[in-house]
Amino acid sequence: MSKGWQSVLIAGTALTVAAGAFAEADTPTKFVAIDQNIDPATLTRYHHTDQGTRLFPAAWLAAIEKADGSAKFMNAENLRRLGFLVDNVVVDKMNPFGWPLGFTVSDPKTTGGIPVAGFTCALCHTGQIEYKGTAVRIEGGQAMIDLPGFIDGLFAAFAATAKDPSRQARFFADAIKAGYPTDRIKSDFEAAGFGRAAAPGTTLFQLETGRGRLDAVQGIANQVFASDLMVPTNGKSLDAPVNFPYLWDIWRLSWVQYNGFLPPQATSRNIGEVLGSRGEAHLVDRKTGALNPEPLRWQTSIQLDNIVWMEKTLESLHAPTWPADVLGPIDRAKAARGRELFVANCAGCHGIKELPDGNWDVAVVSLKHIGTDPGQATNWAGRTYDASKLGLSAETAAFNGLDIAVNAIRKQLYADNNTPVAEQEPDVHFEAPCGYKARPLIGVWATPPFLHNGSVRTVYDLLSDTRPAKFNSGGREYDPVHLGYTDDPGPDSIVLDTSVPGNSNAGHWWTDDTSRPGRIGPKLADADKFAIIEFLKAANYDNYPSVKRAKPAALPCQDDKNWARNMSAPAAK
Repeated sequence: MSKGWQSVLIAGTALTVAAGAFAEADTPTKFVAIDQNIDPATLTRYHHTDQGTRLFPAAWLAAIEKADGSAKFMNAENLRRLGFLVDNVVVDKMNPFGWPLGFTVSDPKTTGGIPVAGFTCALCHTGQIEYKGTAVRIEGGQAMIDLPGFIDGLFAAFAATAKDPSRQARFFADAIKAGYPTDRIKSDFEAAGFGRAAAPGTTLFQLETGRGRLDAVQGIANQVFASDLMVPTNGKSLDAPVNFPYLWDIWRLSWVQYNGFLPPQATSRNIGEVLGSRGEAHLVDRKTGALNPEPLRWQTSIQLDNIVWMEKTLESLHAPTWPADVLGPIDRAKAARGRELFVANCAGCHGIKELPDGNWDVAVVSLKHIGTDPGQATNWAGRTYDASKLGLSAETAAFNGLDIAVNAIRKQLYADNNTPVAEQEPDVHFEAPCGYKARPLIGVWATPPFLHNGSVRTVYDLLSDTRPAKFNSGGREYDPVHLGYTDDPGPDSIVLDTSVPGNSNAGHWWTDDTSRPGRIGPKLADADKFAIIEFLKAANYDNYPSVKRAKPAALPCQDDKNWARNMSAPAAK
């Protein structure tokens, strides 16, 4: 299917309908916040701080109608259907349109005098669970948004407007009313090219994700190597979606990303994230495709001060504590027994391994041992791109190409912002391990569904020797007994079929079948499963199992950088 996210290169986004303007039968009526160690004013700033993504001029999105012409695209009903958090938003200078959490508007001084809309990291990394009409916000949790659906719907809306003169006239009038310059609206809209067909090489297969999942790592590679380098044939299928990862304690971890390919240098990690979510880059001349001269080549729309501030803010974020008033009390005796079982069965991988500097080493468990869907790891390590324009090979792995690009962009940001040497991070080196990281699980109860690709609905299923082959994915109604979302369909939910490569729910098995790939341990009795579940509800920084470790453990497969090309995994093709 054709994805506008991958094929159009322009700027901006906005919302004009205040939250709560529409109501649905399943909309929560009560909202609960958990104290996660960041004050509400700082959270509001974090939710709308511009990191440098550039989608569309804000006035354009304020004006655009849905493809069917039934309403403005950014009305609350449409956004709620797509999973965006439209309730209890704060309308202020940072969020003048009353956008859902995670949308931003640029300072016009940074975008040529025109306020441009974009996304910030809170869009994909703020969760909400719902139980019997009460919603509980999870700061830093996994968003349950359908981002591909949003992008596809938005580009369909602009394409429909380009083809219909009466709609176009309404759009122009509304965009001008929202602040877009009258003398520029017609020429700028025509220059955006919404009526043109996609360029060759920009039609890519994307596995249906539903809410809460995205092949974000491949999206970064496609953006840099296909769009930013203007080599459309570098685009690869988006066929290994993952859950949006939760953010608390991420700054402590020795390795980040699901397959542990990046050490925790925050600026470099966030550069990749901004580039992959429509940050503006200048690697090549947009008219000729030729490599730009330095320093322009490495200059971007990334807002360095803002991403540094957001990262520092997240260092204060604590894992959420179980909201007993909403979800029911914790059985402390059962939780104590569950902790013993967790120490015996789970802490070897998921316990805290404290390093001498106070950070946590995380085990990256080999694919052979864990047995979960290999697609995200094998795609990252095995796919290659023509990076000849950067002076690299025509078969450059993403981790090698991004070494060059991210380090150069970071250094250019430091130079352009006069960053003191003492505040500069060292060069980062991307890795390609053959496994997935097993991070500590404090607060994991608030982050369903489970495994890196969201293929297991509840913790109970994850601890079992059989799992549902299909389930409804995308609703927010919580199951406090089994720890996960219920199997009830929600707005814009999908039936997740785990037989599809990329969606596999195999691995991490608790089974008596010692020959089953991905076996972790023996079959657990139901009483033991529920005891572990009770401990996960109660787990906190004081009672979580922890040991000290002198140095980080080695990553798997570091002696074989070509391991993925020799691995027969369907998602790696």
